[in-house]
Amino acid sequence: MIDTKISLGTLITIGTVIGTFIYTQGIFAQKIESMESKSLESSVRVMSNTNKIQSLEISVAKIDTKLDERFNRIEELLMDLD
Repeated sequence: MIDTKISLGTLITIGTVIGTFIYTQGIFAQKIESMESKSLESSVRVMSNTNKIQSLEISVAKIDTKLDERFNRIEELLMDLD
């Protein structure tokens, strides 16, 4: 038969189960918030690095253009010497 009386042990067990559930939910919520902030931080870093890479690519392209112009000028001078 099932005992329909509520004893102190039953109340303690129910309280422990509810407390554990609430504590676990709080820990998971905290971990999710932490992961969201780290994800946002990583996203900002990636965007910053992308902008820096684009800036470096533009600088390299400018240097290449200047080198090409100077090599063309050297070729012209060499052709004039001949």
